[in-house]
Amino acid sequence: MIDKALSFITDFLNQELKRTCDISSNLVIASGLVNPDGSVSENIQNKIVISVINLENETFPKSLDNFRTTASNTYDKTAPPVYLNLYLLISANYDSSNYLESLKMLSTVITSFHSNSYFTKNEHPNMPSPLEKLTLEIYNVPITELSHIWNGFGAKYVPSVVYKLRMITL
Repeated sequence: MIDKALSFITDFLNQELKRTCDISSNLVIASGLVNPDGSVSENIQNKIVISVINLENETFPKSLDNFRTTASNTYDKTAPPVYLNLYLLISANYDSSNYLESLKMLSTVITSFHSNSYFTKNEHPNMPSPLEKLTLEIYNVPITELSHIWNGFGAKYVPSVVYKLRMITL
């Protein structure tokens, strides 16, 4: 399910960048910035990279799904679905000669998500099943925590923004 949500968001951003920046190739990819061995990931140069940096269990809906009605009008306790929020780091991974281009692309990502912060199957029929709705909001990360995130990756900072993607149901 996480993979489907990330693929959907990546495809959406690629279409938005193609439309608004008049480009023909896909510039947005879902990838880690660094491989587990510490080497830089391939094919991320001059791209917008979406990386999952955290998963959070959403606890609020659980209280609604703990019981189900049986055919005899009694209630059975059931294991509720798991609701996850994803924290996405969206990085403009461009070299220094393309710094202004990286800021332009990151700005386009932010304005695209600002205009389209709520996705439903009705509005986006290409949303893969069983996804029904997704919402995105900017997540403000204090600069010291952002430094820890980048150091944890073992990567050098590039312009980026963190979004909270709500709610993936497993």
